[in-house]
Amino acid sequence: MKRATEEQAKETRGLPGYDELKRKFELEYQVASELAAARKEAGLTQAEIATRMGTTQSVVSRIERGANISLETIARYADACGKRLELHVT
Repeated sequence: MKRATEEQAKETRGLPGYDELKRKFELEYQVASELAAARKEAGLTQAEIATRMGTTQSVVSRIERGANISLETIARYADACGKRLELHVT
């Protein structure tokens, strides 16, 4: 998956909107990575998070891949991990 993303990035580099798209993907990756880390730190599986969120394991997997998720979903995921969502603008 990462290889495909890198190849897509090479193909789109220099095109109009590339920088904006790159920032979007980087932010989605960062959020997804932090959510997955919170789950692992809590010692929970994707299936357990899904149960706590009232969804399926496949949805949790998509969330952890950075699939266009809302702040509400991020907050629900954090809550399922026993964490609290905090937003910092720097």
